Amino acid sequence: MISGVYRPISGAIRKRLFLAVIWVISIALPTLLIVRVGMQFFTPSPADRLLMVRDIPLPDSFPDPARTAQNPFAPGVARLFDHFDFQVVDPQTHLLFIAHTGPNPDREHQVNPHFDPDSGAKNDGNIIVFDTQQQKIVNLLPIPQVTGLTLDTDRHHVFAADSNDNIIYDINEKTMRISPTTLQENDSPNGLAYDQIDHLILVADPGSPADPDEANAIERKNQNVTFIDVRTDKVVGRVVLGIDGKWGDDVGHVRFDPQLHRIFVAVQQLSDPDSTNPHLQPPASAAWLVSLDPLTMKVVQRLHLPDGCIRPHGLVVDPASHIGFLACVDADPATLIRIDLQKMAVMQEKPWIVEAKPDMLTFDRTLHLLYVASASGITVFQQNGRAFKWLGSYSFGVNTHTLAVNEQTHELYIPVTSVGGRPVLRIMRYNFEQYHG
Repeated sequence: MISGVYRPISGAIRKRLFLAVIWVISIALPTLLIVRVGMQFFTPSPADRLLMVRDIPLPDSFPDPARTAQNPFAPGVARLFDHFDFQVVDPQTHLLFIAHTGPNPDREHQVNPHFDPDSGAKNDGNIIVFDTQQQKIVNLLPIPQVTGLTLDTDRHHVFAADSNDNIIYDINEKTMRISPTTLQENDSPNGLAYDQIDHLILVADPGSPADPDEANAIERKNQNVTFIDVRTDKVVGRVVLGIDGKWGDDVGHVRFDPQLHRIFVAVQQLSDPDSTNPHLQPPASAAWLVSLDPLTMKVVQRLHLPDGCIRPHGLVVDPASHIGFLACVDADPATLIRIDLQKMAVMQEKPWIVEAKPDMLTFDRTLHLLYVASASGITVFQQNGRAFKWLGSYSFGVNTHTLAVNEQTHELYIPVTSVGGRPVLRIMRYNFEQYHG
């Protein structure tokens, strides 16, 4: 066996090694950093996916002395607790209808003692009609507390849900004539959808307490989906959904898949509405996606949603792929899940994270883009067949709860409650030339 001989490193070699290390630290590393910074200056950054078009000042949600015959759409001022809700775009008339719900009457009373929640609610909110070709407001409809909009594409009628008065209004786009359909007392309608096959307006009713001064429990008959025949403006049926637990169910958005000929609505079992615990969450494992048959007006199937999907609310359907997109508002963090509507099964993938407090979901069918509008921003996804990917998250102001898309121009309409002290309609455009050219 041959053994090695240890030879200590000489002082000269140590000195050369030390100088080499010092050179790397003092010369080579700064040079590398300078080169990398220089590359950033000369390498173009990726083009923005969402491009700014313009801001359009919007009228006040309350009656405004500044609105005159000469200036009927005078810009309003920003208000605390102001709110926008559903929007619909008619691609043939080029009209965009925006539900300017206004502040919640009880919250407005907190900051404005001269406001009476009972009488003032009748003037709290309106519907803004915006011409997407002329890029200007063309009408202002005095319908208060509108929480739902949908479009009859065959007759060019828009339907609006007045949650305070339990009325569904039928608006003729050509004449702007308005016809009311009265629901049950305390139905408090929210989301709307249109069944173009059976000529039905589908109304999601979460309900409201009969006497909130006594108790906040909602009667089960008010937790329902109501069917209205658009040809007669008459209620023709109702499906009660509040069947779970002691206090029933919160009813979320309703959607229709014309090829499957099915209605879908999200529900969440309610917790004690009179609890004083401000952090009380709904019961675990108590959320469902419910499928309804519009012909029999009966429940076909109830899909139990994952335990992590707490308070499912925003819902949209891609009828080409029969995939439903559902936002879980109180998940931690807020998430989106996808559902195979043909199999009525949650797709086997991790929930997709979205911005906090998601509300409206909008799908651009031509570009296969999903937009999730949330209180804190907008999340964009792209679907390719059954594949799905996150494209980005963006913030354009506070309380961006609602978004509409023009599939012809790929413009996005985002009402914002305050920009420079005024409510505005922020118009963006998806950069399809760069990413879909």
